[in-house]
Amino acid sequence: MKNLSSLSTKTQFQYANEKLPHKELQVIFQLTKDKIDVVDISAKKISRQALVKLLKQNEGKNIANGDTFIDCVVLTHTNRSKPCFIDAKKNIPENSVFHDSEVSGGMVLMTVLVPYIVVGAASDGDFYVNNKIDNELLNRVGATIKSDIFTTKNEIHDALTNNAITTFTKNVKPYMSLIDHDFLIKAINSAQSIEKLESIKRLLSDDNYYGFVVKSPVVNQRNRPSTKGKIINKHKKGTLIISEKIEDGWVYNGEGWIYKKILLSRLADAQKAISYRENNLRLNQRYAGLVSGSSVASINKVLNNKEHLAGIPQDKINKLKAKRYALLDEADFKAAKQKNTVAGFDRYLAQHKKGAYRNEALLAKKAIFVSQASFDGYMNAFALTKKRSFLALAKNAIVNSNESVHVNRQLLDTYFEAQIKHKNSISEFAGLLYKINDVSINDYSKKLLKLSGITTSFRTDNYLESIEYQYILQYFTPQLNVNYHHKYLNLDLTYPDINIRIKEDANCDFKETKNGVRNRGFLESLVTLNGDDKVAYTYDVFNCKLGRNELTSVKKLLHDLPYYADFSASTLSKSWEATETTSSYTYSTETKSTSFSSQLADWKYTITCSGRPIFGPPSRTHSGLIKNSTHSDAYLMAQKAADELSCVELHGPEYFKTGYVDIEIQ
Repeated sequence: MKNLSSLSTKTQFQYANEKLPHKELQVIFQLTKDKIDVVDISAKKISRQALVKLLKQNEGKNIANGDTFIDCVVLTHTNRSKPCFIDAKKNIPENSVFHDSEVSGGMVLMTVLVPYIVVGAASDGDFYVNNKIDNELLNRVGATIKSDIFTTKNEIHDALTNNAITTFTKNVKPYMSLIDHDFLIKAINSAQSIEKLESIKRLLSDDNYYGFVVKSPVVNQRNRPSTKGKIINKHKKGTLIISEKIEDGWVYNGEGWIYKKILLSRLADAQKAISYRENNLRLNQRYAGLVSGSSVASINKVLNNKEHLAGIPQDKINKLKAKRYALLDEADFKAAKQKNTVAGFDRYLAQHKKGAYRNEALLAKKAIFVSQASFDGYMNAFALTKKRSFLALAKNAIVNSNESVHVNRQLLDTYFEAQIKHKNSISEFAGLLYKINDVSINDYSKKLLKLSGITTSFRTDNYLESIEYQYILQYFTPQLNVNYHHKYLNLDLTYPDINIRIKEDANCDFKETKNGVRNRGFLESLVTLNGDDKVAYTYDVFNCKLGRNELTSVKKLLHDLPYYADFSASTLSKSWEATETTSSYTYSTETKSTSFSSQLADWKYTITCSGRPIFGPPSRTHSGLIKNSTHSDAYLMAQKAADELSCVELHGPEYFKTGYVDIEIQ
């Protein structure tokens, strides 16, 4: 006999807040002088005919004389407990009166006088003696309480979770309504054998007390089986609906009608889960038999039999294919390893993009390449591993050879891309090409002319000795164009893949100084957003001509250099006019002074360091500000700053000063 007062506060709180599994439960019990036996518990209301039968069975019986009295009570989750029939005062004997009942915090309590014994019904289905019982009365009556509901519920749980097949000595189907539906489905999905599923099947019944569950967020309960019926109640998702009858697709739960299609049959849901699990178990058994073989032939036999594979899950078929691939992968690698040839390992690598032995195959290929001790062998090893140590070995294989060698042109290209980065490496590469058959430096002219360090601007006295000419350009005949620019004579040589400019200084005599003004134009004026910007500038004019030594140097170069040209050598002795800007500044026509030569203002000057060659590093500018000065004085100070600026020291040997000093009014 268990007393509620003996439970911990936490346990009582759990009972008090636990939802009853059903809205209504009916309990049929037997009363004797000594005990109360629970005969049955069900979520289906007892019919009136059954109640009349119970009353007739109890007619004339007297518990005080030891007779057994059978009675019935309905426990509700939201209402007081009540007898299974309406007219309690007329039909209930005096020695079995339902004295009182109440709902308290989710726990249904009922009071039954047997006489004067108080019995409590908790939400887990077991019965307890209320802690307010008068022990003296209990001892005087000598009654005990016996209930097997809780025990039977645990037995069903064990039957669902235990792999052993349980045989019950009594009918447990009425107790299935007490089992949580999610727990049942989980037990079905966890079953590991057909026998276990069969034992679960025996626990289920098609009796409608097993009921339905609301699967929509909310459903309406109506007073008649029609959508036109009055809504008398609403049920939320997950609510258990116990059906007394079903008519025209509507379920009657004792109070009203609910549309069946929006309900989930607990029995149908469980049977569906059993069918699905049973099918999987049978497929697993058949699959296990199919894959018992461990050879490629046996697996192919299975995979080629579509009839036997019917219903087998795709993931299991994929595993079988993976097993076959692993066997093929291993067999093909062993065959390649036995041959120990590059072709054999290449065949394996081509057939097995995701093979388990790819790394071993690559290492084996590398070992074969290295053992060849040749340029091609070492370069193949480099292409395979990207280890630069093989580049040196490849070069030495050619250098140390006593005779000319044949190489794979594609591998030679690979060597060039990996090793030849700057023009200083050209002579070394040319030495290698000298010992390689069927390849010349001309074959690499385009690539050589794109190397870092290649120069496009020379003097007449250093071009023929340059790396560019000695190793590349001497094998080509350029188009020559002679032009006179500023204080220089320029020889422009147009080669197939590069343009070369050779410069020679001229002797220039000062002629005169001039002033000029020009419009800056739209693009130049974008910064100031002033379309009226103009540039005022001063420039010197010179008469220029090649000196005797310079003319000799140019003629010697043209004598030793093959070229195409349509000009007369006499033109080299001509004179030309050169100009050099000495100062300039930008102004707007709206702000220009009538005489800026003596105007005091703030002047900004800019000096440009250009990179060489023409398409080399970007130019860099240096600016300064001269305040409260005339234009002429500002120009002199800016010119001094330009003379003192060293582009080489600031930015490197590839930079030099170009143009002239720009100064502009601020």
